[in-house]
Amino acid sequence: MDLHRGTVRRNLPIVLLLLGLLGASQAQRHFITAFMEVPGNPTLQLYLVTYGEAAMVNVTVSAPSFHQSVSVGRDSTALVSLGQPYMISSNQISSKVVSVTSDADISLIAFHTDDATADAMAVLPVEDLDTEYFIFTSGSGEPNQFAVANGIYPTVLVTVTVSGSITYNGVQYGHGSAFSFSLGYQQVIQLQSRTDLTGTRVVATSPVAVFSGNQCFRGINTACDVLLEQMHPVRNWGTFFPVFPLATHTNDIIDVMAANPDTIVIVVTSQQSTQYHLQPGSHERLTLDRAALVHSSEPVMISYLFRERKNGKYDPFVTSVPPVPNTRKYYKFVTQSFYDNFLLVVSQAASPSEFYLDHQPLSSFPLNHMEINGFRAWEASLGKIDGQHEIYHSSSPFTIYVYGLENVISYGYSMGQETTYPGPSITSPTEEPERLTSPTEEPERLTSPTEEPERSTSPTEEPESPQELHCFSDGAEFHLPLRLVSEAKINVLNVHLQDPQCRGLQEGNTIILNIPFNRCGSNVHIKDGKTVYTNTIYGTVPGTSIHRIEVPVKCEMDMNETLGLSFHPKVTDVVSQSHYNVSMRFYQTDEFTDLITTFPHEVDLHGSLHLQLKVESDDTNLQILVEQCKASPSLEETEKGYSIIQHGCPLDSTLQNHPVPDQRMKQYSFHVFKFNPFQEVYLFCNVIICHNQTAPNRCTQGCITRRYRRDVSSAKLGSAQLSQGPIVLKSGAQLPNSQAGGSVPSMVLVAVIVAMAFLSAMGLMIQRRYYRRPGDSQPLISSY
Repeated sequence: MDLHRGTVRRNLPIVLLLLGLLGASQAQRHFITAFMEVPGNPTLQLYLVTYGEAAMVNVTVSAPSFHQSVSVGRDSTALVSLGQPYMISSNQISSKVVSVTSDADISLIAFHTDDATADAMAVLPVEDLDTEYFIFTSGSGEPNQFAVANGIYPTVLVTVTVSGSITYNGVQYGHGSAFSFSLGYQQVIQLQSRTDLTGTRVVATSPVAVFSGNQCFRGINTACDVLLEQMHPVRNWGTFFPVFPLATHTNDIIDVMAANPDTIVIVVTSQQSTQYHLQPGSHERLTLDRAALVHSSEPVMISYLFRERKNGKYDPFVTSVPPVPNTRKYYKFVTQSFYDNFLLVVSQAASPSEFYLDHQPLSSFPLNHMEINGFRAWEASLGKIDGQHEIYHSSSPFTIYVYGLENVISYGYSMGQETTYPGPSITSPTEEPERLTSPTEEPERLTSPTEEPERSTSPTEEPESPQELHCFSDGAEFHLPLRLVSEAKINVLNVHLQDPQCRGLQEGNTIILNIPFNRCGSNVHIKDGKTVYTNTIYGTVPGTSIHRIEVPVKCEMDMNETLGLSFHPKVTDVVSQSHYNVSMRFYQTDEFTDLITTFPHEVDLHGSLHLQLKVESDDTNLQILVEQCKASPSLEETEKGYSIIQHGCPLDSTLQNHPVPDQRMKQYSFHVFKFNPFQEVYLFCNVIICHNQTAPNRCTQGCITRRYRRDVSSAKLGSAQLSQGPIVLKSGAQLPNSQAGGSVPSMVLVAVIVAMAFLSAMGLMIQRRYYRRPGDSQPLISSY
């Protein structure tokens, strides 16, 4: 490898156990993409690829208005095309986000095509989007560009820290400078420059999609070709990459970029090992002349620029290099018959005969083989073939590159870096998975819960446990009887979740499977106002794709119930709203690091209270809204109370919202107060939990004034009620007489006694001013 250095830069939960034969899948039902600027008269082609279920897919654009509903049969592909009016132009914000939603798991492959140029990408589902990205472009002197798209949230604030130079709103921003802008729902911005933008950092307050490329790249002996790729967020980067040249090239480019300080990168080939030190946004641009392994001390991103011409006159494209390890063993992909199409498979599998491409051993295709340090790549020639393809391996994870070459035009994309993806529904033609029956059906292998088991248990045997599913805040636990595994003639090690690396453990006559909601193939979606987490338990015949046990499981989180709770005042309490745990805690300072754990807690009357409310869940798509907070002199809510927050609106003039990046958390500070003649204060708060997939929802509404409250009540959104305290005043603290006998807080001081009529008129003016200023709610929601 020639190493050329480039530019350095609980109530009882609602639990459902679905018994029956369902296809394996993970959440991949919502996508957002953008039609970036391409010379000529291009077309955006969206291939909708289904798996084991038919799907109804909706493709929409806000402006110009576009909506198309497509019914796609199972294991099929449909094509939706968008013309030039939906392409983004220049450096501008538009409402041209392309939103794709489906009622079943699909993959989305996007082709940007013109008569003489093309490129393609596997579009990421919204579950794989995040808030921090770095940009890769192909070099200086070219019309480089990137786009940021918001297709999920009402408003997102985006900050761009420039590497290179960008002109935005008539102002030129040089290297290291930053600027910000807001994107509304379904809005996208495109930014262009003739400088190399590699290393530009994009940070958003909520997950967005980011795309990058070049309008008119001039490669080796090529004139003007489009390059397009969707950027992966920093959280999905990796530390170990096997990299193989495509089409036996020796002059393509890989670009290694860091996000963290003092990142050490080691590039190993069959001839040498080279070490690099990178800082955030800096990168190494290397010429790839042979297979290589890239190791890094911190996560990095690797982009692959296919630029060399060999054995024909084809054009460049750009794609991403997926890291390992990954868990994906099954892919569906799309090719176009206009091109000579190729598939590169990267794996640690021993032989190509272990892979099945379109139901044929991969070894039956013309292959080119490469290998380095236990990693192997097989490049298969598919020919001029159109439509959907599938490839799978029974046990070894792998990544793929799909590309097509033709005279003065080409495309390419990779798959394997995404963390959520549909799974296979593959069975042997002669063998069906064991179907677990519901209690109302005639059993095949299982007995109904109301029937006696066929075999008895001896006095010395441990009794068999029934099938049970227990749902908790961050995951579930399923109990599978060992007898089922024995009857299916498989081993305990062959019982696993959607991700085969997540296996069960035997305890007596039961197999315990722990099911985290944020990994192991768990899927999340919204149904009837509930957040629903699903996964599937398999018993798989070793070395095959045959499932003899298949148990889909589901946990539903009901967000519409109100919990009335009492709390012992000496501890910090956590309460369960269905499966969600919501914590309410006091802290000593607004740093929110020194937790108060002992109550009663003494404070000075002139001090402040620091309150944190949080949904204790690993699901980052959850949001919390503080609907109401009210203080009371006792644990019982009485008329002698004082509202600090009501309908999501701040009522206390000293209330300060501390913005945090985690939308599952709210942090506030407010001045201490008391009720005469009481020395203790308790705080009651009602919170609402929402999921991003339901946006717009009550959480995104924020403060609701009087004129809109009827709509809120009709939504029947419930809340969890939490209380904490008591807070007591330190000895000797005095309260002004203006507080006596009332619920007005002590921070409202009356220095001079004036006429009661004047006080009444002032109160009316303050109240009218409050209701005329809906912007008063902004501190509660502006950071989300």
